[in-house]
Formats: sequence, C-alpha cells, structure tokens
Amino acid sequence: MGSSGRKFFGITIGVLLALSSSHLVFSQQCSNHYNSEQCSIHDLQLNSSNLGSFKFPVHANIELVNVKIDYFSPEVVQRMRWVSKLTISQGSVSKIFLKDDLQELIATSSLTHDVIIGETENEELERLTITQNQLESIPKNVEKLKTLTVLDLSYNKIEVVDLDELNGLGKLTYVDLSSNRIYYLTAVNSFELPRLETFKLDNNYLMEIDFDAWTMPSLTTLSIMSNSLKYIKDFKTENFPSLRTYQDYSNLFDCRWRAGFISMLQAWEQLENYYYQAQDCHKSVQLSAAVYRMLNIRDIRNNTIDLEDKEQLQSQLTTMLDTEQKQSRHIESLTKLVKEQTEQLEAVSTELQAQQTTIDGLLSQIEELKQLVAEIKQSAVPTGRTVPKGLRARMIQEIEEVIRRNLVEVED
Repeated sequence: MGSSGRKFFGITIGVLLALSSSHLVFSQQCSNHYNSEQCSIHDLQLNSSNLGSFKFPVHANIELVNVKIDYFSPEVVQRMRWVSKLTISQGSVSKIFLKDDLQELIATSSLTHDVIIGETENEELERLTITQNQLESIPKNVEKLKTLTVLDLSYNKIEVVDLDELNGLGKLTYVDLSSNRIYYLTAVNSFELPRLETFKLDNNYLMEIDFDAWTMPSLTTLSIMSNSLKYIKDFKTENFPSLRTYQDYSNLFDCRWRAGFISMLQAWEQLENYYYQAQDCHKSVQLSAAVYRMLNIRDIRNNTIDLEDKEQLQSQLTTMLDTEQKQSRHIESLTKLVKEQTEQLEAVSTELQAQQTTIDGLLSQIEELKQLVAEIKQSAVPTGRTVPKGLRARMIQEIEEVIRRNLVEVED
C-alpha cells in the first residue's frame, strides 16, 4: 500500500472513531418521549472511572431504571448538569454523590449503602428519599441540607439514630424511619424541629423512647407501631402541643404501666385520633423497680382507670415498692460491711509489709554473721589445724543466741 493509501486509510479510521464517539454521546436517549415530564433511561451500565465522552440527555427530570453504576460519582454528576430531580429505581448503585443543585433525589431498591453529602451548606435539595436500600446510618452531613422538607429513609438497615444529627433542619416537615433495625434512639441535646408535622418509627426494635428532649410545636402525627416498647418516658403535652394523631399498637407494653399511660391519653384534649387498645399489653412483661421509680410509679398507682384487676395491680405495686425499700436497706448494710472488711484487709496488709521488712533485715544480719564466723575461723585457727571443741561449741552458742534474740524481736 502506497503512502497515499495509508494516509487515506488513517483518515477513514479517524472518521469512524469520531462517529463512534459521537454515537456514544447520543446513544443514551430517553426511553419514552423526550418532551414528557420525566425522561426514563433503562438498563444503563457505567464505570465511573472510564466514562469516555458519555453524556446524559438534557432534561430536568431523569429516571434511571435497572441501572448498574459502581459509583454515582462527581464525574457522573457533571454529565447531568441540567437535572433537578433524579430517580434511581432497581439495579445497583452502591454510592450516590449528591449533586449540589439537585432539588429531589429518590433511590429505591438500588442496593445503595451510602449517600455522600458535601461539607458546605446545601440550599437546593428539598426531598431526600432513600428507601428499600442498604443504609446503616443517617447520611453524614445531613444537617447541611438547610432546605430539606422530606426525609424518607424507610426500609433500610439503620440500627442507631442520633437525633441531634437532624437539629438545624428548620424546614423539615416529614421524617420516616420506619422498617429499619433501630434499637437505640437518642437525643443528647435538645431535639427541636419547629416545622415537623409527621414522624414515623414503625417496625423497628425500640424497647424504650425518652421524649424529654423533644420539642415539636408543629407535630400532628406520631407513629411508633410494631416495636418492642415496654414503656414510654416523658411523653408530655407541652412537647407536642399540635399533636392530633398518635399510634403505638403492637408493642410489648407492661400492662401495669399501660393503664396510667392510656388514662393520660384520654385526658389529652387536642388529641383527636389515638390508635391503641387497652389490652395491647403483656402481663408477662414487667419493668424493674428502678424503672418504676424513674417513671413516678406512685402517681400511676393512684390513677382512677377502671380495670378489673385494679386491686391486684395496687397490691402488686405496693409489694414492689416495699421490696425495693428492703433491698435498698440490705444494699446499704452490705456496702458498710464491705467497707469495714476493706479497712481490716488494709491494716493486715500494712502489718505483713512491716514483718516482711523485719525478716529481710534478719536475713541480712544472718549473712553478716556468716561472714563474721568465716573471718573468726580464719583469724583464730592457724592453717592446717582444727578448731578446738570448746571454742567451736562457744561460737555456735553465741550464734544461736543472736538468732534467737532477732526472732523474738520479729514476734514482738
């Protein structure tokens, strides 16, 4: 092939590659009509480290269905600069980088285990919905989403929730943490969401909730159904002045505590819908005396609720309180006895230490006596001669007297 032929061949290959690249750019079109409200893309597969010249369609609302992307990275995000609403359903997208100007992110059944939120405040995102996925905690930096109104993290694998992470989200109106694995819920500081209207914690593993730090002036709906709750602490009207709907059935409430709590709900004037059953409790579940003291059980025992076993209830509570007082006195007695024995042991230890010091001194003196005897033998008996019997007996007697005298000092 001549030089002109090779040149033509090279130009032809270049044109084909350019066309191939151009086809790659425009190959991902909307599966439905482009002018529809949402642009759907199906069965997309991307490697975040090798995007080539790939681009998303220019559309404000994109839905990715059954996609496989190893990491929805900042580089991938740059290819969808016009998108304000992103929906990911099914498929596999392990990590999602939150686009700065995104207004709504929805990820459902996408095997997502992390949503990466930037360190700077986000003034755009309004709705964050990550459901039926693999999240093990609330995404880090969620407090940076200052315009967030809806947070739905239901059907994940979250176990521990620090509510302080949500503080500062002043526009938040809806939170759903249902159907996770939450067994520990805490608010170390004051937990205040001024505009929150709905909070759901259904189908988790919670055994107790302390509402003492909660301040929700706009909350109208609270649902904590199907947990393992034995009791609820500090559920007060002043914390939820707007509450209208309350649901807590299918838990493991102690029947004795439950009686007083239902009485309180019935007296809650603004509460219009409270879904519970008086028999929705378990007599086999009994709180400890310490927990009853914490929950002001003396107030509960004086309630006027009409139960068939009220007399039995009051008798059991009285017995528990009496037993607790007896146990407290017994613990005080044991504590005093342990203190006395500790002091005696310390005295014995001091005495033993003193005796050990004396014994060490005695051993040192014995070594000195051995050395002295050796010197006496060497100086008093010429070389090659034996020690006279009388001298040997007298030396032994003197040594015995010294040892006996030291032993007597140790016993004293």
